[in-house]
Amino acid sequence: MGMAASQARYLALVARKSNCEYEGQQINQSRLILSNQSAELFNQMMGLEVPSPPSKSDYTYKQYSYTDGLNTYTIDKWNQLAENVGDGYNYVVTYHYNSNQYKGYTKNKLDPQVQYSISMPTGAMDPNDQIKEIQAALVALNEAKAAAELARDAYTTAKIQAGKISQYIDKTTINKISSCEYSEADLKYTITANGQTYEYVQLDNATIASGCGTIEELKKRIDKLVEYGALTESQVGDDYSNIYYNAATDSIALKEEIDAIKPSGSDSARTLPIYHNTDTFVPEGASYTSIKSQMDNVDALLQTYTDAQDVVEEKQAEYEKCNVPKYIGNLGLTPLATLDKNQAAAITQIIKDMKDSEIKTYLTNCFNTLDGTYDATTYTGGLYTFDQASTTYYTTYYDLYNSAISGTGINKIDDQQKLPYYGAQDMEQPVTKTSRALIEVDKSGRFTSIRFEDDSIVYTLETETATDEVAYDDAMNQYNYEKSLYDKKVSDINAKTSIIQRQDQNLELRLKQLDTEQNALSTEIDAVAKVVKDNVEKSFKTFGS
Repeated sequence: MGMAASQARYLALVARKSNCEYEGQQINQSRLILSNQSAELFNQMMGLEVPSPPSKSDYTYKQYSYTDGLNTYTIDKWNQLAENVGDGYNYVVTYHYNSNQYKGYTKNKLDPQVQYSISMPTGAMDPNDQIKEIQAALVALNEAKAAAELARDAYTTAKIQAGKISQYIDKTTINKISSCEYSEADLKYTITANGQTYEYVQLDNATIASGCGTIEELKKRIDKLVEYGALTESQVGDDYSNIYYNAATDSIALKEEIDAIKPSGSDSARTLPIYHNTDTFVPEGASYTSIKSQMDNVDALLQTYTDAQDVVEEKQAEYEKCNVPKYIGNLGLTPLATLDKNQAAAITQIIKDMKDSEIKTYLTNCFNTLDGTYDATTYTGGLYTFDQASTTYYTTYYDLYNSAISGTGINKIDDQQKLPYYGAQDMEQPVTKTSRALIEVDKSGRFTSIRFEDDSIVYTLETETATDEVAYDDAMNQYNYEKSLYDKKVSDINAKTSIIQRQDQNLELRLKQLDTEQNALSTEIDAVAKVVKDNVEKSFKTFGS
């Protein structure tokens, strides 16, 4: 029984060892496959082309330019002519200069959030009828505002003028004159009135009252009176000979008016107009009138302004009854009652450029014209302006209306369709020309001068190194793209290789375990085989005896 058990044990150990050898062969086969996969990945890695960054020198070139005193011209390309042309010109040259050109353009505002003053319009409304109603009220309102502003400015000017003139000159009279004597020797009039005596001395011989300036300063004031119509040159006389001055009252009188005083006993009134001076110069734009006339004029202008302001309030109330577009988002809209020259020029340019670009707009709907004249005379209404980033843009009622009726939500300002809007401004544009030219070349092959076939002037060429930044940036972008692809491929290969290495490490570990197990089995098999052998020998000895 012990011998049978030993033999069974021996057979089990041999079978187990055989199984370990088979599993080891399978592991070696798997490792071989992994090795082939790793080699394939390595070959892929070696086959990858490493991208190279672009060199800026590859996009750097010589550039020739010259100036004619007005513009700077840049030569873009040149093609050499055959030597047998015979007229001396050796190149066909394409060149350009930059010029500011007034251009119109269009943009689209996404999610414009157009809002109206009263309620959002509906698709059933006719925008043409709306424009007519709004424009009529708007024109009336603007006319009333213009009249009010004109009256206000006139009132303000007259009020200031009246105040200045009242400070400068005042016309009064000496009444109830009883006598008037003239001294030829002293060039002096002595006037008696109401028991008082007034001495008017010819200006050049007069003594100016203290604090009232000098004779020369008084003459300057009189010149201003003549300039603005308070006095005439004949009244002043040659070298101010008709001007007489009284220091006590700091006033002047005219010789012709003094001489008009009637002798004692006359039935005519005995009065003399005199002019008081209280400032250095007549205010700019002033002309002489009495203070009362000035104030009467101011009062009349004030009433005119008040009446005009009442009309403005009336027209404002009428206009506010209209349902008008008020905002694009938080940007205020301003409707145009009429067009000034700048606005008309902008709209004309925008319409022209939109037609050239085959872009359809509603701008022409705002004018009634057969000859393409877009100004205040043909404008019928419907244009709106708004300011954004310090720039004025234009749009139309039709565009605002179409965006508004497309809105959703409670207030109909959500999901509105894009809003076209327009602008016009100076933009730098290249002007390109092509012409035959005679180009002088130095020993190094560099162009030094140029003369065109339609120009007798020889221009000196300036040479500079230029870089095609756009092409260089495009190449750099392509390099970055290719590098990212390369890095991704390398990363993928490294990731796959890492997985293979981990799998191979696991298989190698298992193989070592099998090797250890095989060594143990071999040792145990040898031990069991010895036991079996000993049992056999004992059995033969027993049965042999």
